[in-house]
Amino acid sequence: MKGEQMKKYYTIVGIVSIILVVILLITCPKESDFKLYLEDKYALKCDESSFECTQNVDEKKEKLQFESIDARNGVFFMTVKQTYKTEAGVMKEYSGVGIFGTFLFVSEKTF
Repeated sequence: MKGEQMKKYYTIVGIVSIILVVILLITCPKESDFKLYLEDKYALKCDESSFECTQNVDEKKEKLQFESIDARNGVFFMTVKQTYKTEAGVMKEYSGVGIFGTFLFVSEKTF
């Protein structure tokens, strides 16, 4: 009897693990999703052809120049870091971790 219960337990754990892996694979976000996230949360919109960006800060538009991106795509999650330069020469960096179709731990640093 105990052997059958263990088999059943391992079968259930295996099925749940496979389902979790499939969900993680399907919901891993992409770089384009991070761009949309920045548009929604930080009002940052970029022109793909010229690398010119605008950000609405306190009801006025601030111009930014796209500098770099560092995106690392894992199997189940991604990390991304984008850097911009303001007209005043100040660097802004947005970074976050994407998992389950959303971004967690997104931060904005100015230096």
